[in-house]
Amino acid sequence: MSETVKIKNIKGRIERIEDILSSVAAGNMDARIASEIEDDLTGIESAIDLLIDDLTDELKNREKVQFELQEKLERIQEQQKTIVQQQEDLMELSSPVTKVWDNILILPVIGTLDSQRTQIMMENLLNKIVSTGCTISILDITGVLTVDTQVANHLLKTVTAARLLGAECIISGISPAIAQTIVHLGIDLTSIRTKATLQDAMIYAMNQNNKPVVRKNNEISHPDEEVE
Repeated sequence: MSETVKIKNIKGRIERIEDILSSVAAGNMDARIASEIEDDLTGIESAIDLLIDDLTDELKNREKVQFELQEKLERIQEQQKTIVQQQEDLMELSSPVTKVWDNILILPVIGTLDSQRTQIMMENLLNKIVSTGCTISILDITGVLTVDTQVANHLLKTVTAARLLGAECIISGISPAIAQTIVHLGIDLTSIRTKATLQDAMIYAMNQNNKPVVRKNNEISHPDEEVE
């Protein structure tokens, strides 16, 4: 013959269990049954409390992992910002504009040219022209191995922009390979003054610097300039 199940206040305790489970489902992980009655329902109540404990620990572990992942993501984002800033700083350093003589600026370019770098070069040169008031600038590309259409067009824009600011821009150091590339691409550089070497460009610039300068419509002209 089976034993009779003895449960005290079964209706109220079942309602208590339902309330606790509803609270946990709503996010209250501190809710517990914590029954002080010892009978046949006590084991179920204790099991529910243990289940809530396990669920609470699991949620805490997930929150910890999520927090750690968020921290790692923020560190990676900060590192990316630092890398981008360093790249921009290196790009600036790779395009230095220097005043080498009275009224003469020089921008030596070494390495690979791309659209981003040529854009920075143009900005640096134009800003330097404005800040120094120099009217002669030399863009030396002796250390550049090759150019493409976009880079060549940027160089043209740089020279044009310099003229709009009242400065003459001379390009020196065009290698045979770059010369052939420019011809092959059909890019017209006839409006730009070019010199074979930086030395030639410096000699020309210093000779021009000793001549009287006449400004007209933001263009530079030298009354006694020899036609080359």
